[in-house]
Amino acid sequence: MDQYETTSAPADAGQSGTAVAEQAKDQVQQVAQRAQDVAGDAQIKVRDQIDQRSTQVGEQVASSAMALRAGADELVNQGNQAAADAARRAAAQAERLGTYLQDADANRILADAEDVARRNPWAVVVGGVVVGAAAARFLKASSSRRYESAFRAGSTYGAGT
Repeated sequence: MDQYETTSAPADAGQSGTAVAEQAKDQVQQVAQRAQDVAGDAQIKVRDQIDQRSTQVGEQVASSAMALRAGADELVNQGNQAAADAARRAAAQAERLGTYLQDADANRILADAEDVARRNPWAVVVGGVVVGAAAARFLKASSSRRYESAFRAGSTYGAGT
């Protein structure tokens, strides 16, 4: 008997209900598996992006370290040893950061970020507040600009077509 075929007998109705329940359970499992697959794919893409971006940023930071070292040499030539020492220290830190970003993969970067967050939870909270405030100001400013440009163009902001 086909699982979709029903009869008027009460015994068959119970079996048909069981078949429908099993089919629904299978479909739920398939949907759950597909959701896990999509989440896994998204994680892979995010990690790939972190790898690429961190390498690019690391190269830029290393380049900045070289410029700081050149600036330190120029400061020495001008007789400003204290500023040259500060520039060299900044260059050394930038060089270490650049090397780390170039060499580290996404897993290491994320693990290190988690470690810092565990050791300094208040720093994470304060950082989140600062980032949130900056994002709110940016959104407010961009919203005002969109409103003003729409108003100058003669359209009604938020009105339908």
